[in-house]
Amino acid sequence: MELNKKIHAKVKHNGYITFDDYMDMCLYYDDLGYYNNKNISLNPKNSDFITGPEISPIYTDSIINFYNNCKKNKEIDYVLEFGAGSGELAYNFLKNVTSNNMPKKYFILEKSKYLKRQQKDKINNLPKEISKKVEWINDISNIKNAFLIANEVLDAIPAKRFIKKENQFYEKIIKSKDGKLYFSKIKCKPLLEEKIKNIENRINFNFTNNYCFEINFLYEEFFSNIFKNVENFIFILIDYGYGEKEFYHPDRSTGTIQYYKNNKKILDNLNNQGTFDISVSVDFSHIYRIINFHNLQLLSYTTQEQFLLETNILENSSKLSDNFERSNVLKSLLFPSDMGENFKIMILCDHMKKSFKMNFKDYRHRL
Repeated sequence: MELNKKIHAKVKHNGYITFDDYMDMCLYYDDLGYYNNKNISLNPKNSDFITGPEISPIYTDSIINFYNNCKKNKEIDYVLEFGAGSGELAYNFLKNVTSNNMPKKYFILEKSKYLKRQQKDKINNLPKEISKKVEWINDISNIKNAFLIANEVLDAIPAKRFIKKENQFYEKIIKSKDGKLYFSKIKCKPLLEEKIKNIENRINFNFTNNYCFEINFLYEEFFSNIFKNVENFIFILIDYGYGEKEFYHPDRSTGTIQYYKNNKKILDNLNNQGTFDISVSVDFSHIYRIINFHNLQLLSYTTQEQFLLETNILENSSKLSDNFERSNVLKSLLFPSDMGENFKIMILCDHMKKSFKMNFKDYRHRL
């Protein structure tokens, strides 16, 4: 209720708030937002959703195999993980990577002070000579020779929402009346309308009336900060999303926004803020344009299924002695109906040896 009051106060002060501001408050408001309160837990036993690293350590084994291959072709001294969740990926990475491939430092950039505490508790279960390699940082500055990981980070970056009504584009906002929040709209500013028209031109499709969609304008800031402060890197992005034509498909007329609590989608998203997750699918074509703008290399855009199969997940699954568990883990991570095709892997870098080989099926034609 306390966060609800804060939102009401901001709406009253400004007349309304845009959806991206609402999402930011719901997820990150100090001590009250979903990811930044004392009750947050990403442990599968009591979390509202589950990520690949939490399903099984063999997921991280595939990340390690890819990392090892990168080290053969590029100078890599450090690992930097964005938004490390419960710390499961970092823990299993450092636990299972060989000593000769152990990074000098494993940096974690985490916004939530509560998740940071959980990560520290988990990392402290490692031998001291390994756990001391982990360093939590508040910003990126002068990092060189790094392997970067962003697993389900981009979907939690606040986005703007839009709707087309009577052949006009409107930005979705939130207002208050009689003590209750409700969705409303304001006419798009010219610059936003221009961005929307550019999307229509690229996908060769004019949005129909009542079509609702999202655009994330914070991607540029997120990536520009990284590219400005990290030299000689390879970056693996893991998230659910689409290329632009799929993201704005005519059938996806309600957008890609999702609200989750107790592993179920919820419809009441204007009450009990801070107790449920909000996510927006990733527009990977948008990221591809940012990569090109910065003159970086896209090494691969593939599915999670392709990535995991080519990084030996089937062989590594032999570590799971229980056949039922092994079957369930592989199904969750690989099947198209689960995470296998919904999750995409985008790999980019500033430069890489031409001898570097990856056998993933590449889907960049969908971008």
